[in-house]
Amino acid sequence: MIRKSFNFRDSNGLRQDLLALKDSGDLKNIHKMFFQIYSSVLEEDKIKPVIGVIEEIFPDVPWIGNSTSGNIVDSELGSDIVVSAMLFEDASSQFEFFQYDMQQMPVDDIAKNVLDEAAKRPWVKGIEIYYTISSVSTTQFCDSLQGLPPGIQVFGGIVCSPDLTSPDSVVFSSVGGFCRSGILIVFYGGINFYLTAIKISGWQPLGRTFRVTRASGSVVYELDGRPAYEVYHKYLNIANDENFFMNALEFPMFYEHNGTTIVRAPAECRFDGAVVMSSDIEVGSDLRLSYGEPNTIVNCVEQEGKRIDQFCPEVVHIFSCAARKAFWSSREPTYEIYSLKKIAANSGFFSHGEFLRENGHLNQHNITLVMAGMREGEPHVIGRPLSQLLDEKASPKLPLAARMATFIQEASKDLEDSNKKLQQANEALQQMKKGKES
Repeated sequence: MIRKSFNFRDSNGLRQDLLALKDSGDLKNIHKMFFQIYSSVLEEDKIKPVIGVIEEIFPDVPWIGNSTSGNIVDSELGSDIVVSAMLFEDASSQFEFFQYDMQQMPVDDIAKNVLDEAAKRPWVKGIEIYYTISSVSTTQFCDSLQGLPPGIQVFGGIVCSPDLTSPDSVVFSSVGGFCRSGILIVFYGGINFYLTAIKISGWQPLGRTFRVTRASGSVVYELDGRPAYEVYHKYLNIANDENFFMNALEFPMFYEHNGTTIVRAPAECRFDGAVVMSSDIEVGSDLRLSYGEPNTIVNCVEQEGKRIDQFCPEVVHIFSCAARKAFWSSREPTYEIYSLKKIAANSGFFSHGEFLRENGHLNQHNITLVMAGMREGEPHVIGRPLSQLLDEKASPKLPLAARMATFIQEASKDLEDSNKKLQQANEALQQMKKGKES
């Protein structure tokens, strides 16, 4: 399997790149291929010339594409439009595209169709999702895919635009055209096709736990019996104004769901103090604020990167939340993933949200890095193992901010335990008083 990516400059430059690819030795042993377009430009008339060049040089090759908040090529920031060629060398490898419009079909019907199509294709081992921003929570779609066979891995991202506050987004493909309310699905598989997908956060829990006492779908009205917004106002001094979304991105919530930890960022704060999330939050759930510390995040990415390295992928797809890009505003946007350059050819984009199936459950994440490694055939080491590189770079010291976060977390836990014991003592005292009075 080979991944070739090109930073789009203009149509003539892309034409030269694709002609060079066509004449290169890379295509000698290729059995199947498709093109993928990542674009932080959303105007259809600016993307059509890119598609036109692809169809001119490779008229029978299918293509897919999506809007982004920035593009990633080999762990570096790509141009506004990036074109990648996915080349399959094993004759048994297969892929197939499906595109749906959420304005024409409810998401549960779309999910049912995905289930039906996967059932017809026993070769499917992985499903990649490109999901446009919607006012509807993604929970229904995720839950409706529960019936997929356990061996199928699912991963992907919510597509977006450079403006994180805008709902503008688009998917497009040779099977469905342009759609601003679409879901694009890619099936991968085959006898000798292997895939692994992981998620990485790096954010650290901070402070006390808050119980969701009132919620409906993705709208959280109350935490600990008080308007949800008060948590951000009291503990972080974040105002309920037009900057709430951007300010709250740096302090997402940790949320335990389906047996895994999900980092959840508020998408909106309403006038009544309710906080709107991108997927559902159940009443009775425990939430905890979290904090990003640069060294801790980089160390976490490097350590988790070993899991992908040990898989020995030939291609890596990256879905990195646009909030992580914003977090690294003082450095290169891809600073945290630069060490992953040693693994294999990688490409991807900065997303509005990320998908990953774990323990049989598909979850939507925020401020998370999802990576999918793919290969054809048995693993083999290409170049210098990343694990060796990371062992050399590993630091024995835990960053100060991480130690402070741990201290605050444990101090908060001790205080919560003391409060519970005090409450239990008060309840016992009240029972004793009632007993004496009776």
